[in-house]
Amino acid sequence: MSVTETVRTESDQDLPSFPFPDTFSPHPSGHLAELARAAPAHRVRFGPGQVPIWLVVRYAPARAMLADPRFSRTRTLAFNPPLTAGQIPDPNSLLWLDPPAHTRIRRLVNAGFAHRRIERMRAGIAATARARIDAMIAQGAPGDLRDLAFHLPIEVICELLGVPDLDREKIRTWSASLFRFHLDPQGAAAGLGALYGYLGELVRARRAAPPADGEPTGLLDVILAANDEQAAAADGDPLTDAELHSLAMTLLIGGFETTGGVISNVITTLLTDRSHWESLVADRAQLPTAVEELLRYHPLSMTFPRVATEDVDLGGFVVRAGEVVVVPLAAMSRDPEVFADPDRLDLTREPVTNLTFGHGPHHCIGAHLARVELTETLAALLDKLPELRLAVPADELNYELKAPIGRPETLPVRW
Repeated sequence: MSVTETVRTESDQDLPSFPFPDTFSPHPSGHLAELARAAPAHRVRFGPGQVPIWLVVRYAPARAMLADPRFSRTRTLAFNPPLTAGQIPDPNSLLWLDPPAHTRIRRLVNAGFAHRRIERMRAGIAATARARIDAMIAQGAPGDLRDLAFHLPIEVICELLGVPDLDREKIRTWSASLFRFHLDPQGAAAGLGALYGYLGELVRARRAAPPADGEPTGLLDVILAANDEQAAAADGDPLTDAELHSLAMTLLIGGFETTGGVISNVITTLLTDRSHWESLVADRAQLPTAVEELLRYHPLSMTFPRVATEDVDLGGFVVRAGEVVVVPLAAMSRDPEVFADPDRLDLTREPVTNLTFGHGPHHCIGAHLARVELTETLAALLDKLPELRLAVPADELNYELKAPIGRPETLPVRW
């Protein structure tokens, strides 16, 4: 009997409610593991509206769904999907568009995140990480590494977008408010408005003052130059001002909150069982492989919902037209059919293509940048603080579980 046939014998009222209490925890989810052992997908009730949806909990059908154009992000806007605050729906945003509208905007951004461009930023990212660590050392132990984990990514994305130094603290404050929507909805709305206003002004300023030598360097300059070329083309379809402002917003928010959460969780995991940390101190050559394993172990919490535009057989179950699908990426990274002993952190594990950054058209455009930031942060800590350790027992850490990525509220350390 297929999953569909099994589920159709139940009423919606009998379905479990999702997210589960441990869905956003950086630790393995017992609820997801139990469901994954039973079947590749399940029907659950989703969010405040308790909308019946499909929860896909195995790697193969999730990967297939993420790449299948018959699953729409745009269609989810019609039912006001329950979201974390960092995913406030914006119909102009790259995050909510389907191809070809998505492709039209994404191609303008691709050049700014090209592998070679990000690699040119590596030395600066390393220097920023080391400066933050030096400042923490100068203040004396104990320190809080959450400051490093979140300030580094926002410094990097602000540098990439061309945000002046004097404005970066404002950007950090406004951005942080979005991810505290559950605590202060009015503050989140005010932060969102302030960010849109600021980024609109930034786009206008960069457009009014292009690079003196004509060669775009910052990401916004690259996007604006590409957009001007698109406007000049015979079949051109340049972005509107609303689309440009929304794109800047998406790049800013996507560039620091998730990366900061992953960096915090990775450091916590390495220091909770210091044998992992000590193995990296002893052998820095294993760092690239270790980073891939750490990203598998600490993926993003889940993808955006999608709506099937027609009936789709994902192998063992059929998603009917109009039904909603959600993929918790933590389950994909712990699928025992893909990863042997998946709940064990093995820094020497041969990397397997994982879904940490999603898959298909909406694969995270900043994936390589996030890898570089994580790698250079760890390299700097290994060089400067090889004796690094948690300043409190791991079980005394308090976790923020309402944000897109659950992570410690503080990360106190000694060295």
